[in-house]
Amino acid sequence: MAKQLYTGEVRTVGESMARSTTEVGAFKIFMDEPPELGGRNGAPSPLDFILAAHAGCLNYMTFFIAKELGIPVSGTEISVKGSLDPSKFAGTDRAVRAGYQSLEVTIHIKSTASAEQIAKLKSEVEARCPVSDNLAQATPVHITMKASA
Repeated sequence: MAKQLYTGEVRTVGESMARSTTEVGAFKIFMDEPPELGGRNGAPSPLDFILAAHAGCLNYMTFFIAKELGIPVSGTEISVKGSLDPSKFAGTDRAVRAGYQSLEVTIHIKSTASAEQIAKLKSEVEARCPVSDNLAQATPVHITMKASA
């Protein structure tokens, strides 16, 4: 029997260079840029959403795997900080990477777990978080662009 794959899909409509609205099922996500990048700072930037998606996925995986391993977790606080060199984005240095050069993640869990249990939980969360995997591994991206009047 073939494995059933999850397929995610979004639709984004650009209102200007910096502002867009993305439909995700029944939800709408607004994105904007700060004024220095042509926006009005009316919503998080697409790069902010990458960090938020990573933190949200790490939260889910921490609770999910803790339950699976019988490790008590009653809450999390997750910080994700990204460092990015804007040179490629700005067109001034094509040699640097366009995306985040590094991410620093701190996961604080509310738990009475032992150090060994926490180490096992961390290892499993690192190995199994889909967003971490997408950020750490090369994912093939195929872009098609079409024009209409």
